[in-house]
Amino acid sequence: MVAATTQIRVRVPARRMKKVSGILSRMGTDMDNVVNMVLAQIERERRLPDEITRSEEQPNATTLAAIEELESGKGLSFDNKEAFMTALFDDKV
Repeated sequence: MVAATTQIRVRVPARRMKKVSGILSRMGTDMDNVVNMVLAQIERERRLPDEITRSEEQPNATTLAAIEELESGKGLSFDNKEAFMTALFDDKV
């Protein structure tokens, strides 16, 4: 016997949906399967999956650009907060 199913509707920015659908397709899955996996994990663990709740730990595009700039030898670097504050208030930054 097949378990009863239901449909859900979710509002998602069109650009995000297109990008994520492509990513999932290359991974060999689709949005239906991923939503079902997430819901099953929430049901099983009675909480949001850790990977979703930790998303704020991912650097945004501005931070990634700053990291790349520093790693390429450009930009300013300071040994400690005091050195940064001194340069900041002496208009060296």
